[in-house]
Amino acid sequence: MFVRPRAAALVALGTWMAWSSVASAQNDVSLNRAGSGARAAGMGNAFIAVSDDGTAASWNPAGLAQLRQPEFSLVYGLSDRHLQLSALRSTDDHFAYTAHGTGDTSNSIDFASAAMPFTIAGKPLTVQGGWQRLYQLSGQVGGSTRRVGLLDASAPPVAIDRLDRLEGGIDVLSVAGAVKLTGHVALGTSVNFWRGDWNETVTLVEEPGPSGSTAFFSAHSEDRVRGTNAALGLLLTFPSWSAGIVHHWPFWASYSTNGYRRSSEAPEGRVNVTDARFRFPRSFGVGGAGRLPRRWTIAASLTYDDWTDAVIDGVPGIPPFNFLDGMAPELTTSRDTVSLNVGAEHLVVLDGYVIPLRLGFGWEPQGGMDPIVRDPIDYKLASVGAGYNTNTFKLDAAVQLRWAGFDGTAPFSVARLIEGPRPPDAIGHASGREWRVKVSAIYRLP
Repeated sequence: MFVRPRAAALVALGTWMAWSSVASAQNDVSLNRAGSGARAAGMGNAFIAVSDDGTAASWNPAGLAQLRQPEFSLVYGLSDRHLQLSALRSTDDHFAYTAHGTGDTSNSIDFASAAMPFTIAGKPLTVQGGWQRLYQLSGQVGGSTRRVGLLDASAPPVAIDRLDRLEGGIDVLSVAGAVKLTGHVALGTSVNFWRGDWNETVTLVEEPGPSGSTAFFSAHSEDRVRGTNAALGLLLTFPSWSAGIVHHWPFWASYSTNGYRRSSEAPEGRVNVTDARFRFPRSFGVGGAGRLPRRWTIAASLTYDDWTDAVIDGVPGIPPFNFLDGMAPELTTSRDTVSLNVGAEHLVVLDGYVIPLRLGFGWEPQGGMDPIVRDPIDYKLASVGAGYNTNTFKLDAAVQLRWAGFDGTAPFSVARLIEGPRPPDAIGHASGREWRVKVSAIYRLP
C-alpha cells in the first residue's frame, strides 16, 4: 500500500480507518533499527564491530569499553523523502489515475549522550546515559490525481486530493555500561526506555463524489507508546580485526490512541483506547571489521529483524494483528528481514589533526509489503562522509541516499476509506527516494 507504516495505531479507530492504519510499503519511514552518528552513516551503517566513539551504545553497547576519556556526543539529522506513483489502474481496468509525486523534509537532533570511563578492580569500565530519536515520524504522503474512465471516454474525470500528515516520533532513553573482561573481550548492555508520541491526520476529497457533489473523508488520531527493553553486546578486538554481536530483546509496550473520523458519506465516529499493547520485535546483529595497511578500515554487518512478531493486541473488539499489514499474525504478509551493510574508512593524518574519508553501501529490506500484490520492498543505500578529528574534538558529516521501487495498492475514494482497504481502488508502481544528512560533534575531556 502507498501509505506509511507508522500507523498501526489507526486500526484502533475501527474498520472505517483500516486503510490508513495498516502499514505497508514503508515508503516514507524506514523501520530498520539503526544506531546514530555521522561516522557510522558514512560507513553505510556497518558499525556493529567498530563502535568506538560516543554513539557506540546505539550500535553495540560493548563498544563503550573502548572509550578512554569522558565523551559528550551530539548528532543532528536531516531527511528529505520523495515518492512517485505511476501506472495506477483500478483492479478491473475500468479506470486510470494520473501519476503524481509527493515529498517532505524533516530535521531534528537525533542523538545525545555522555559517557564516563573508569576502572574497577583493574577492569576498564564505561557507563553512559543517552537519548536517541529512533524514529522520526514526521512528514506527509499524498497529492492530487484524477480518476479517468477507460471504457467511457465521455465520462468527466474525478479530481482527488489526499493527504496523510504525521507528526511526532519514538525516542529511546538509555542507560548503558560496558566492561573490558580481557585485553580482547568486552561485554556491554543497555536498558532502554521507549517513549513514543505522534499524531496523524488523513484527508481525502473527491469532486464530484459518488452522489454528484463533493465527498470528503477526514480522520485524526493521537497515539502513545511506553515500554522498556534491554540490549546485550559482545565485542572482540585485536590489532588487525574486530568482531561484534548485539541482541535487542523484544518487549510489550503500552499503547493508547484517541481519535475521530468524519465523512460526508458516513456518521461521525470516535474511539479512545487506553490499555492496548504494542509488541516491538527482537533484533539481532553481527559484524566484522578489518584494519588494513595505509590506515584503511573496512567493516560489514548483518542485522536480522523479526517483523512477523510485530503485533498490536488488546484493542477492544479487534483481535491481535500485525502492525505492518493489519492482518492476523498467522495470516500476515509481513516478513522477517536481514539487512547487509558494508563500509570503509581511510584516515588522512596531518599535523595535529586527522581527516577521515568514508564510503558505504547497504541492502535494507523492509518487513512490510502490500498484502494484495505482495511485492517486497528492498531499499538500497549508498553513503559518503568525512570529518575533522583532533584528540579532543571530532566533527563528522555524512550523506546517505536510499532508494527503492515496488508495486502496491492505494485508496483513492471516500468509500474505500470508510469500508476498508480490500479490494483496493488502484494498483500501481511506487518509486521512493530519500536523502539523509548526519552531522556529529563529539568532545573528549582531556
